[in-house]
Amino acid sequence: MKLDEELLDVENEKILNKLDDIIGLSKNKEVLRDIIKYHKVVKQYDCNIEFENYNIVIRNESNYTFYEDLISVIAEIYYKNGIIKEPNILYFDPDELRHNTKSKDSNNYKDIKEDLIVIDLDALRKNPKKIKEEIKVMIKQVPTKSFIILENEFFEGEVNAVLTEYFSWSMKIEKLSNEEKKLYIKKFMNSNNLTYNDKVINELSNNPYYMIKNKLLNILVNSKIKNENNISNFLNQDKKLEKIKENETTKTGLQELEDLIGLDKVKEQIKKIICFIKNSKMRNNMPMLHMCFNGNPGTGKTTVARIIGKIFAEEKILSDKKVFVEAQRCDLIGKYVGHTAPMTQKMIDKSLGGILFIDEAYSIASYIQDEAGRDYGTECIATLLKGMEDNRDNLCVILAGYTREMQHMLQVNPGFESRIQFTIDFPDYSAEELYIIFKNLCHKEKYKISNNIKTLLINHFNIAKNNENFSNARYVRNLYEKVKIEQSYRVATSKDKNIDLIKKCDIENVIKKLKINNDSKVKFGFCMES
Repeated sequence: MKLDEELLDVENEKILNKLDDIIGLSKNKEVLRDIIKYHKVVKQYDCNIEFENYNIVIRNESNYTFYEDLISVIAEIYYKNGIIKEPNILYFDPDELRHNTKSKDSNNYKDIKEDLIVIDLDALRKNPKKIKEEIKVMIKQVPTKSFIILENEFFEGEVNAVLTEYFSWSMKIEKLSNEEKKLYIKKFMNSNNLTYNDKVINELSNNPYYMIKNKLLNILVNSKIKNENNISNFLNQDKKLEKIKENETTKTGLQELEDLIGLDKVKEQIKKIICFIKNSKMRNNMPMLHMCFNGNPGTGKTTVARIIGKIFAEEKILSDKKVFVEAQRCDLIGKYVGHTAPMTQKMIDKSLGGILFIDEAYSIASYIQDEAGRDYGTECIATLLKGMEDNRDNLCVILAGYTREMQHMLQVNPGFESRIQFTIDFPDYSAEELYIIFKNLCHKEKYKISNNIKTLLINHFNIAKNNENFSNARYVRNLYEKVKIEQSYRVATSKDKNIDLIKKCDIENVIKKLKINNDSKVKFGFCMES
């Protein structure tokens, strides 16, 4: 009883209750309670445990990044209960692990000052055996630290399977339900004294979570400026914008391709490919259509693949229907024996008459064995290769991913290389092109921008491009979303009533928070207030 009372003390519960305010996180309170209880039992009863372990694998099923909120609470709990000495956090660049595996000397971790180390193991799927060994080295060198692995690319438990003796605890950020989104919206409305009805809540909750947040902030700004608490009028404005966007999508596939920023060589190559395919078809000599897209993140690979799907349908290359299926590793590879081949075949069958686009395709060739030594990646590849061959006149498979990883994948799997008819390399965007992308995003949502921001953004993009993990257009979109929030807050808290103007100060405030500098790799660490 004494232990339970200590476990449920007011201070612990106050920290844990922070998770109640963030949808998708509240169930992790019980895991943290178990960790606290385990820690107290180990310390009070002198348990004989060979490896005392407070390391956590966090799996994200929501497609939203609530990691920092959850990790902040973990740090507070660990600090309050003496698991770590200071509530400071290091977000460890996974590429640091990859680079260390190339060197014989991996003793680079003893100088780490932070007590809680977070590793987003996107790198694990690229070289699982070496990365696993490097993590073990890291944990052994700094045994007093606590580690968190973010697992958003794998099936549940896959990281635990390869590092089971070092990570005893698991948490989950669950997929957001419509009801959870409704609760979030209602709480926001009530806390800001906004008037709403069920129709309004239903309309808002049908949007992705990130769009809901943006819409709510815009609604709040409009309500304060116009002194109007009924939000129905603001939603009608959003509907007008959506109709404008629908009208913009009436262009042909080739027109959409031409309208893309940059990518001149990619556009030229695709036009030539389309002409070649049409000519070959008229000569009754249909070629194999499978393609490989190489390039860094955010360089337009997915966008171009979708446009090709539209062009194929318009030109009736495979069929007159736009068939475009997007797949990732989790859509193709099963968790158990016998699951992978049917899953892969299902995606192939679904794509017949059009395109099967496999993003980060190299991940299916990152062989991660289960405890019995089974490798489901091989089964997936075998099924996929057979489908590419058997349906050569009725299917186009587009494999996409980072250049280096895709080249390696084709080298170790000659079956792919022999079936890939076209390879397209996607270059990084220039700083000028990134600025145009930002400007177009503003234009689409009817924002105006100050004349003095071009130099600021181009200089920032030139610096940000030096970061090894720079994500090109994806980075610009994330920056744009943050700028909108910053602009909304400025308008709401100042006398400025121009809700459509993005100023230089809005962008400067966001850039300051991004912590981008001239180094090619950036480590992110911060201390929380205790």
